Amino acid sequence: MLEPGHVLAHRYEIRRKLGQGGSALVYLAYDRNSGRNRALKEIKFAGDGKVHKRVQQEAELVWQLNYPYFPEIFEVLTMQEADYIVMEYLEGETLGNRLRRAGPQPWQEVRRWGKDLCLMLEYLHQHTPSLIYQDMKPDNVMVQPRGNLRLIDFGTVLKVQEGREGLRLGTKGFAAPEQFDYKKNIDVRTDVYSLGQTLCQLLTGNEPGEFSDREFRISGRRRFPRKLNRILRKCIRENPEDRYQSCQQLREALCEI
Repeated sequence: MLEPGHVLAHRYEIRRKLGQGGSALVYLAYDRNSGRNRALKEIKFAGDGKVHKRVQQEAELVWQLNYPYFPEIFEVLTMQEADYIVMEYLEGETLGNRLRRAGPQPWQEVRRWGKDLCLMLEYLHQHTPSLIYQDMKPDNVMVQPRGNLRLIDFGTVLKVQEGREGLRLGTKGFAAPEQFDYKKNIDVRTDVYSLGQTLCQLLTGNEPGEFSDREFRISGRRRFPRKLNRILRKCIRENPEDRYQSCQQLREALCEI
């Protein structure tokens, strides 16, 4: 772990740790050349070429996408035991932090977030081959001061290509059942599932995986439309054939509430 004051590549001065998840640490750093703050994502590889390759692929993917709701990537630094992705520093907090700080969110807000996230996932899915995000969860979504959402962390994105097996990654509870069953295919409906689990948690505060396609209830006095209940239950059905077949279908359903 880098300490505050440490200067990386004679340029990036570490200010503080912003967060941690999986095998990555994220720091706030001051870029002495540009005079701007940057976010540095540290991924330790310790000689593991596969990890190093995934870091390079993540950075190249975001560079190529160049989508306004994804963070801008500036460069990748390779050090002795870790790679560092230097990227845009985003003001705000993750939806995960907001949930931990303020508890379950109003259903109207959750619906709006759901529609915005559908658009971001649709953008990935429309590529050829389709890009599957694989790790949708509140901690991977940044909400900025004006309410805009930004999707972060692209280390799990999978290109779906016929006849090829990719690395399947995801977070327990949010990940669809087929993500850990190599006999089953991954497609855009995999992201529909994890987005459904994400919205369920934001709405209730409950841990992911506690919901099922048969039962979805919220304890206490918090109320929300029954139609939203039905939409979320459809998202998280075990069989992909029973879910919404695209994020566009899901977004259209949310617009009807």
